[in-house]
Amino acid sequence: MGSSKKVLSYFPKKHLYLLIITIFLLVLIYSSSSAKNKNEILKEESLISEVTINSLTETKLPDEDHLELKIKESVIKRNDSLFSILKRLGASTENIIKLINTKNSELLTKIKIGNLIKVSFREEEIINLAYVEDYRTEVRAKLTNGNYSIDKIILEEEKMEIFKTVTITNSLYTDGLKQDIPDSVLMDLVYIFGWDIDFVHDIRPGDKYSLIYEEIYIEGEKKINGDILIAEFINQNKAFTAVRHKLKEGNSEYFSAEGRNVKKEFLRTPVKLSYVSSKYNLKRKHPILHTIRAHKGVDYAASKDSPVRATGGGTILSAKVNGGCGKEIKIKHSADYVTRYCHLNGYAKNIKEGRKVLQGQTIGYVGSTGLATGPHLHYEFHVNGRHTDPLRVKFPYANPISKEEEFIFKPKANYFSDKLKKYQLLNG
Repeated sequence: MGSSKKVLSYFPKKHLYLLIITIFLLVLIYSSSSAKNKNEILKEESLISEVTINSLTETKLPDEDHLELKIKESVIKRNDSLFSILKRLGASTENIIKLINTKNSELLTKIKIGNLIKVSFREEEIINLAYVEDYRTEVRAKLTNGNYSIDKIILEEEKMEIFKTVTITNSLYTDGLKQDIPDSVLMDLVYIFGWDIDFVHDIRPGDKYSLIYEEIYIEGEKKINGDILIAEFINQNKAFTAVRHKLKEGNSEYFSAEGRNVKKEFLRTPVKLSYVSSKYNLKRKHPILHTIRAHKGVDYAASKDSPVRATGGGTILSAKVNGGCGKEIKIKHSADYVTRYCHLNGYAKNIKEGRKVLQGQTIGYVGSTGLATGPHLHYEFHVNGRHTDPLRVKFPYANPISKEEEFIFKPKANYFSDKLKKYQLLNG
């Protein structure tokens, strides 16, 4: 402080007064500027706060409706119940009881093994549930305002027509798979033409088949392969055609373009996976007795215990051991037709004299009982009491299209026949 006074003593009084005034003015200017800056800062802070408050007011904070849902699913197993499944997936006991006590909850008590349950959770609370009964039917439960609603939903299906044509070089099945025809469709094709064509013995390289079948979509996703609408099979230059038609009774069958039922009263073969080891021959030399002895049937060689099926529906005349025929079954189909099955290893369950059997039903199993050199089935076909060659006999057809339904079927058959021909031309 003393040194400051000493310095000031060197200034004239006039100059000293001017210096003091100048310092005073500078202090006033600085103070004013600082106040202004402070006010502006406060004002800006106030604006920022206001914007922040407004922003928080306009944007909703996340509530429980916006929490992420966890989706879980389970395939129904043996001894499962709705309670055990939902508990396993993570629902609380209280929540499950609330769902079970909801109106229409009985729709969820009829769950079947192998079906699917899909559930979306918020923590331990079920928000949505879907029990998938089949590809287009679901039972759905939904939580709204704290309460559940349960309804059965029939999903809308979309059908798409698929055309395929195949020339056989190896087999119907393997060549069909190469053209991306589903396994189930190929099996349907074999079933449809199985009365006219023996797919084990009659198929030749160069045979050809074409078909239009449906694919079923639900909400844009393919669910199943539908029915064959029309199919044509050319076997050894002979053409067979089948058109699907829904009868007034509600069931569907296949008919030729002329209205003849593709079904016949008898299947072409009694054993699926087999080959003809001996044909009908009235002058054949017996392989064991070594004498000329008429072979009044057809032998189908197959693995031991391969299923043997009734070629037609009827009543069992006998099921017993019968000499060189070994274990034998005879079936009476009508006043005119009887079939006979020999050398069986055993009988199917409930195959007894007097029992009714259906076409295609398993009646016994391939064996080598009686006079047989190895496992095979000896099959006979009797017409009016006389032996007939099973490979040559013309089987009677099932009922044709009725007269009252013919006017519906004929336009449909023409429509699909024309469509199939157009597809064939476009695909060479």
